[in-house]
Amino acid sequence: MGKILNYGSTNIDEFFSVPHICKSGETLSSTNYFVRAGGKGANQSVALAKAGSQVFHAGRMGGDAKWVRDTMVEYGVDMSLTEIAEDQKNGRAFIQVSEETRDNCIVLFPGTNATYTGDDAVKVLEHFGPGDWIIQQNEISGGGDIMRLAAEKGLSIIFNPAPLTKGIINDFPFNKIDILVVNEHEAADLYKELQGSDSNLEGLELATALFKHFDQMQGLVVTLGGEGVVAKFRYQDKVRDFKVPSIKVKVKDTTAAGDTFVGYFLSTFVSAENEDFFVRVQHSLEQANFAASLAVQREGSMISVPTLEQVEHHWTSITKKN
Repeated sequence: MGKILNYGSTNIDEFFSVPHICKSGETLSSTNYFVRAGGKGANQSVALAKAGSQVFHAGRMGGDAKWVRDTMVEYGVDMSLTEIAEDQKNGRAFIQVSEETRDNCIVLFPGTNATYTGDDAVKVLEHFGPGDWIIQQNEISGGGDIMRLAAEKGLSIIFNPAPLTKGIINDFPFNKIDILVVNEHEAADLYKELQGSDSNLEGLELATALFKHFDQMQGLVVTLGGEGVVAKFRYQDKVRDFKVPSIKVKVKDTTAAGDTFVGYFLSTFVSAENEDFFVRVQHSLEQANFAASLAVQREGSMISVPTLEQVEHHWTSITKKN
């Protein structure tokens, strides 16, 4: 079984509970304040580790984020390829959460997430090669260069282009990506990037349109929030559609739902490499969808990601009831 490398971001998330989102010139008292380890890269590494995979997280963290590194290590992530820049500040997110509407307002400080380069990746990628996987997001600098280098080394690539920025098609080598995972909004924005106009397509039709364009990809997954997930995969000369319905639960916090899905999907897909290909895809989508449904029932990001034991326990409980 190949190794998994996550070349991704880390953030320190600071939350302020406020009566409403602050207006220009207004001073508000926060009724609650807490700090969490976050960042899409870090969250997905933790999801991979909790799903039972060995994952190597690579990147750079500020001297103020050693506790984030330690938290990730406690969850089982190998942080030996992550550099601590003592004299730099880590990426941060300052988040206002409205008590009235639950809307939020976020100010991002990129910090060390904006200091990643392809030169750094050359050294990291010496430890990986054909048969291994790299997972990337779009919260760091140099992401496209890192992806090109990984492709040259023969790594398989899974990309979760979040946040999806304008011009991303030119920034990343999409023709090198094996599996693309996007939510429905990102899928629509990606279609607009490609076609120059909005699309009235939804769900599997939208996934099909993107999949036809990216004819080198092995798979394309579109998560639909409360509507489940759809996907298109090709193997040899066969193409198959997948639809996994949502699992109705009481939602508390969707913060890490997407990251849980991505981490569990890749972990299951890699560990099931000896299964029939399309059976492998179906199982991976179902496992990831179910894990995400557990994550949204808990508050927090990393802490809300369920362990594999918890996923299997709840799955068994539901199966027995049915």
